[in-house]
Amino acid sequence: MKTLIHHARVIADGYREIACGGVLVENGRILALFEESEFSARVQEGCEIIDAQGGMLTPGFIDIHIHGAAGEDLISGKAEAAEAVSRNVAADGCTAFMASLTVVSHAQLLEILSGLAQVKSLPGAAMLGIHSEGPYLSPDYKALMDERYLRDPSLKELQEMLQAAAGRLKIMTVAPERQGMESFIQAAVQSGMTVMVGHTAATSRDVHRASLAGAAGFTHLYNAMSQHLHRDPGTVTGAFLEEGMKAELIADGFHVDPEIVRMTWKHMGAQRLVLITDAMLGKGMPDGDFQFSGLHCRKQGQHVRVVETGRRAGSAIGMNDAVRMMEQMCGCTPRELVQMACVNPATLAQVSDHKGALAAGMDADLALFDKNWQCQRTMVEGNWVFQR
Repeated sequence: MKTLIHHARVIADGYREIACGGVLVENGRILALFEESEFSARVQEGCEIIDAQGGMLTPGFIDIHIHGAAGEDLISGKAEAAEAVSRNVAADGCTAFMASLTVVSHAQLLEILSGLAQVKSLPGAAMLGIHSEGPYLSPDYKALMDERYLRDPSLKELQEMLQAAAGRLKIMTVAPERQGMESFIQAAVQSGMTVMVGHTAATSRDVHRASLAGAAGFTHLYNAMSQHLHRDPGTVTGAFLEEGMKAELIADGFHVDPEIVRMTWKHMGAQRLVLITDAMLGKGMPDGDFQFSGLHCRKQGQHVRVVETGRRAGSAIGMNDAVRMMEQMCGCTPRELVQMACVNPATLAQVSDHKGALAAGMDADLALFDKNWQCQRTMVEGNWVFQR
């Protein structure tokens, strides 16, 4: 059956917009985008017709950095956790995500990768693959990571991870200054993975070498990395210099001060920034205490801290919250927000040939929002998975 959504402000990608029009969907793919004047000609017998009532129709958001939601942590490696996250994020207009993992022992990681590799059909947003945040990170910028398991990279371990994940290990965050990292990055990229720089004491020169080796971006820019100091240029300096790399940003006004968000937006712009949530299992849950990355954490509203130290411990925001707050802080246009929340993450996830934009032949992953970015409907590969 065909689905025809009309009377919408269609934000196709970072450049194209139809002020009033719609999208025609069949068999999980987009058949066409059209102007509202073409609506009557597009109607066919048996076609499901959805009146968007002037709402914004965008590609579904893609969250490439989320650890859990609805009381479930993806580090469990269980299908139930992926299902809980899938349902929860679909209500935010998110149609795809990466299962992000914190640091555990190598043996545990192999078990988790093997478990998540079995996850197939999900009730909401699709799981594109797995993002391993570590274990080859800096102890000086470990944040919540378990220091016992931080170490220099191993090509043997990489092959074991890839085998356990059955091709679903898609992204890894590394610290470029660790011994042997350049050859490791090259091997990881050759295996088809996206390598991100994060949890690192790297100098800007280390970052440059990582870029030359094939690193594609920065994990939650500013958080858990060496900073931009005028006599000691660190990872943040490298992020501004390496214009070919993209940068994740937690735009909640809590992880990064709004003034810094505005400065980053001014100098990096929509083509480089990638909105993420870095959400943990407290997302979508009542305020209270949770165990995250082996630490006692407390959620209050959309913010989470480690009880003992007060350190930030991921977030409890949704992708639509990130988009809304980025709009409020920087005055971004809907096209620019779609670039950062859909197009750029699809590029890093290596799915931009079929996800992240609205165009004929692309997967029918889309979301309908009101003017405040409250999600009204979410479609994943042609199926409605959420309706408010």
